[in-house]
Amino acid sequence: WMLQHHWLKVSFGKSHAMVDPSPLMANGAGASKSSVSQHVESIFPIWGWGKRYDRDLIRGDLIGGITLGLVLASQSFAHASLARAPLIQGPYSCVLPPMIYCLFGTCMHASVGTGALVALLTGEALKNIPSEAERGAACTLLSVMVGTLLALMGICRLAFLVRFFSRVALSGFITGSGVVICLSQLQDLTGGPLPTWTTVHDFSWADAITPSRVMATFTSCFMVVVLGWLRKIKEAEVAHPWLKSASQVKELVVAGYGILLCACLPEEFRMPYIGEVEGGFPSFKVPPGVLSHAKWIELLPSAVTIAACVFISSFAAAKRFALKAGYTMSATNEFVALGVSNFCGGFLGAIPTQVGLSRTAIAYEAGIHSPIGSNLIPALCIMVLVQCCTGVFYYVPRCALACIIVVGSLGICDWSTLGVLYRTPETWKQRRGVAIWCISFLGTIFLGVFSGLLWATGLSILMLIKDSAQPRVYELGRLPQYYEDDPYASEHWVPSQLYGHATPEEGIIVLRLEGDLNFANCERFTDLVERKVCQRGGTRAVIFDGCSCPRMDMTALMNLQDLVVGLRTSGVALVFANTLERPRKRLEKLLGGTGLIPQASLTFTIDEAVSFSKTQVAPPAPDKPQKRRKVKRTNLGQFQLARLKVSESMPALAQLAGGESMSSRGSEVSLFSRANSNHSVASMA
Repeated sequence: WMLQHHWLKVSFGKSHAMVDPSPLMANGAGASKSSVSQHVESIFPIWGWGKRYDRDLIRGDLIGGITLGLVLASQSFAHASLARAPLIQGPYSCVLPPMIYCLFGTCMHASVGTGALVALLTGEALKNIPSEAERGAACTLLSVMVGTLLALMGICRLAFLVRFFSRVALSGFITGSGVVICLSQLQDLTGGPLPTWTTVHDFSWADAITPSRVMATFTSCFMVVVLGWLRKIKEAEVAHPWLKSASQVKELVVAGYGILLCACLPEEFRMPYIGEVEGGFPSFKVPPGVLSHAKWIELLPSAVTIAACVFISSFAAAKRFALKAGYTMSATNEFVALGVSNFCGGFLGAIPTQVGLSRTAIAYEAGIHSPIGSNLIPALCIMVLVQCCTGVFYYVPRCALACIIVVGSLGICDWSTLGVLYRTPETWKQRRGVAIWCISFLGTIFLGVFSGLLWATGLSILMLIKDSAQPRVYELGRLPQYYEDDPYASEHWVPSQLYGHATPEEGIIVLRLEGDLNFANCERFTDLVERKVCQRGGTRAVIFDGCSCPRMDMTALMNLQDLVVGLRTSGVALVFANTLERPRKRLEKLLGGTGLIPQASLTFTIDEAVSFSKTQVAPPAPDKPQKRRKVKRTNLGQFQLARLKVSESMPALAQLAGGESMSSRGSEVSLFSRANSNHSVASMA
């Protein structure tokens, strides 16, 4: 305590002026240029930052590491209780995994150890196992399985899979999990069992209100207030050095207060406490059932869920402070580091571990420069604790551990996201994010943590599919001359929905598709085009602005071919503009030689396409109303046959129109320059 206070007095006010982690990073100025060294460093980042480690950094790492070790000791007991495992497995989880992370991890401030969310998921997965010893053994097996899954995902570079978790749905799930964690600690906070929905009528309140329970309840309230107050002091920029020091190790302060209080109280007022804790260094032991196929099948769904939560919560916490410190991280390395850490930890009695957000914040604020301070030194402190000092925790009240869990859980609740989602849209119909958040939140509370995560994942994927199947299409209009200087208008063709001054071209519809055109949304796109043509009479051409459409798959191209033929029967031409290179090449291969579209339009700008449509495309006959007609979808062989028939009829059509040869660009002009007198002939063709 005095060492921490002395360091804060001389260096806390300097904040991060002395923290410059970039020389230790792989992208720092001192990075090795050897290809072999770079390859080794990409697998073992310690090879890079270890060679650049300076002895001047040892002091900050040592003091910050001791602080982290003390915090981790108190948190690990609380998280082991939340995971329904023997309490000693909490400290065991903070010995080998942090050391392994030093070898493979790419975040200098990430503190690996137990975590509330992962501990809650672990406890939910094993709640049906009656014996505490059997739950502890199952925890080690679960840690091995989680580590195996994470390592395989890292080796196979499957980090993109976790991006299917929508941030909105994940926020609702994490907030619901925080509430579930708080509710699960009510029994320890009040010092005894509470009635449930089925036993509330038979519950005896007179027998339940005992001096020890009353003392536990009041002590819990006081500890929660103290922890919340110290947390506010920790976030404050100006505070007394002693208070700053206490806020850094607030969990240890509460545990120490609980020990003194529980040891000094008479027996009738004494709150439930931990009692005897098995000491000694963990021995190597193969988790029971590690080779059992049935055990793996039974725990695999839980392991997949926990592995996803481990990576999401850990990577988010580590990346947050990596950005603050100005260095980059590798998602693949983080997958491997967390995977190997959990896998090896399972053989020493560990429960699944993660990167702790609060501990990472302590490491950043305490001036830690490397994984030596954030992981290695705390692991050594835990080793000393489990070997020599487990007796100190004999009188730690269980309500103190519950208070640590509750305050930490309230910190992960993300209520601000719900407020942002509610305030941002203008109408209730646009508040889809609020509904997703509430469904994930309520599903987690009422259906369970795993069901809540499944709801969050399912909603994320469902919204992704829904958005993919609904193309974002804007009708463009031309801005007036005086409005072209608007700094928000990058060009004079802008969406009419956003710019009220933009006016559409007479007889021409200009559409812009935002995003890919693929098998999921091409039908909706063609239906939208046909609907607009039917609604607006006198349309001679539809211009497809492809500047925001980077890809078109084969299904989309075939639907476009159908659309061209369908529009031609109504006397409307489809002209392309601003087509990007990749779609342009595919359009040239499929439609370039058919004469269905003007070949030069694939390189047109919108202005050139409008000019071409006005001069070379004749308007439809006014006495023949346009009807929306859907072309029957056919297979690829029938498409090729239809293209062949259209190609054979081109010279005859050109001759009827009084056109030119089909061997030059004039063939396109003659094809699209039809007089009203022969409009019916062209429509029949």
